[in-house]
Amino acid sequence: MLFSQFGVKKVTTDEIARVAGVSKATVYRYYKNKHEIFLDVVKIETNAMLTAIKQAIDGETTVVGKLKAHLMMKMEKIYELINFYRVTQEIWGDHWPHVADVLEYSLEEEENLIRSILENGNRRNEVNVKDVDLVAHVIVVSFKSIEYPWALEGQNFSLSRVVDTMLDIFMNGLQKR
Repeated sequence: MLFSQFGVKKVTTDEIARVAGVSKATVYRYYKNKHEIFLDVVKIETNAMLTAIKQAIDGETTVVGKLKAHLMMKMEKIYELINFYRVTQEIWGDHWPHVADVLEYSLEEEENLIRSILENGNRRNEVNVKDVDLVAHVIVVSFKSIEYPWALEGQNFSLSRVVDTMLDIFMNGLQKR
């Protein structure tokens, strides 16, 4: 909460300790500096988002339902990931290598989830995806394309409408049949 409110540069270790209800010495027992704390917060938020997505997917039975659950949950959780988005803008250069590791982990996990959805859809003859790895990657990257603007700027369209449109394009394409 401190990071998203004030940014990494303005937050002090004293403030972190005070909000956590521990001494500064206790903070330093586990972390070298506030930047390590920030990275830990980003990792925790990312894992919480992935867990929520997995639970949402498990509640659906169709490929479209699972893809929609994935994207809807992710977009709902984006606001909880605001530390990642707002603060990384502020400290992009200082922390990019570490934040990039978390981002790469998140992308891989999401691709694994989408790959599983597509493979199950292929087995049930619900979809016919020949290159599951490539399609999973394209879907995850496409989902990512709306994340950042949604988190920081909001949108002129409802989330449900954006998700439904993306899924319609994925499932039905743009060509006239």
